[in-house]
Amino acid sequence: MNIVIDSGIDQNEFMRIRYDYQFLPLSVIINEKDFLDQKEISLEQVHEYMRQGILPKTSQISPQSLLDILEESRRNREDVLYISIYSQFSGTFQVAHSLINEYKTNHPEMNVELVDSLGGSGGGALLALQAMEMAKQNVPFRTVVEQTRKNAKHIRYHFTLSDLNWLVKGGRLSRVAGAAGTALNIKPYLTVDHTGIIVKKLVRGKEKIYKKIIQDVKQGVGTFDDQLVTVSHVNDLASAQKLEEMVKEALPNASTQIFDIGAVLAAHLGIGGVGVFYFDEEPETYLYIEE
Repeated sequence: MNIVIDSGIDQNEFMRIRYDYQFLPLSVIINEKDFLDQKEISLEQVHEYMRQGILPKTSQISPQSLLDILEESRRNREDVLYISIYSQFSGTFQVAHSLINEYKTNHPEMNVELVDSLGGSGGGALLALQAMEMAKQNVPFRTVVEQTRKNAKHIRYHFTLSDLNWLVKGGRLSRVAGAAGTALNIKPYLTVDHTGIIVKKLVRGKEKIYKKIIQDVKQGVGTFDDQLVTVSHVNDLASAQKLEEMVKEALPNASTQIFDIGAVLAAHLGIGGVGVFYFDEEPETYLYIEE
């Protein structure tokens, strides 16, 4: 089984070492020039442009790049599951949906399925890790697909930004509100819903918003307190490690992993963005991943 993810799904070294999967890059646009994420521009290079105050733009996947993966998988007689960036964040899902439907019509013998992550980042990483582990343990393709679709509906997103200016740059906050919020040390509490990324509330001070996030995570996991919880960040490992320690203290039975937020979502969140992601109920099929 071939698991495919794109630029909207976070990765880390554990994922890269443990699993065989394929990566579909979206384009990162800087100074009107297109770069294929992780192939023509590194995450570190994107961060450097962002530190200079440049707001990267992003574009969807190349249809040909997906077609190449499908053709290779068909030659290898592999089933394909593609877990994509949230359809509210990018036109990638729609492009892939159209292409895959046409491909299945032309090649009905092949199992190819597309799953909308309904988010991405560290939540997408949770989806991908479960799918990859199921594939590794030879769980039937249809079971992996159905469980991944169900899983996407039960992942919760809690994240914040260190710099309100990125919300201003992205058009989610007015310049006046951004300046006032920065002066008052206001931090936005963000989540994901059916419309995309939304500002849930504004909290004064990093310590307070971290405590609020952890409080909501502890409440949100319910009785499923021994699951893997992911923490993702945009070039701010220290903050991610701090949040990870707070998760471990609040949920001593849970395991944790830290991820870098990929270039596409990093462009929207800005340097210092950090979040926590988890399941709000235990899936019917859940595999514990040993590091």
